[in-house]
Amino acid sequence: MNSYLKPILEASYQKSREAKNTLEKQGLKLDRSLSNKEAKVFVDAEGKPSIAVRGSKSAYDFLVSDPLLAIGRSDLDPRKRRTNALIENVKRKYKREDVDLYGHSLGGALVSGAKTKGKIVTFNKGAGISSIGRALDPNQTDIRTGKDIVSLLSKT
Repeated sequence: MNSYLKPILEASYQKSREAKNTLEKQGLKLDRSLSNKEAKVFVDAEGKPSIAVRGSKSAYDFLVSDPLLAIGRSDLDPRKRRTNALIENVKRKYKREDVDLYGHSLGGALVSGAKTKGKIVTFNKGAGISSIGRALDPNQTDIRTGKDIVSLLSKT
């Protein structure tokens, strides 16, 4: 796994100014026009775009997104729709289908199985009922620490 993972996931939780500094240390450039409080869009030296989606941080996440994930209804979550729209906007702007996606916890659930020809990397991906027995896409890697309760069902 690349050495970018930890700083990329950290940047997803940061405000744009701080995320810009975090990513620049990795040789990555923040795209402020597409980044928001839920996700950061960045580009490597070759112009390849990536998106890092943060996990639960707001009351909305805890009261809406997380319960919908738990009961297997993320398809009803406006945050899921916003994430998918962002992925399509990045593809359009950069004229590439191979956008890499990164997500932590809820963010991992939001990018899991997304339509991209790039890689999908999740860390302690949030999992609910619909995660049981679900196969991963070949371009997706899930990383899970042993004691993370939120991602427990993703082991099945």
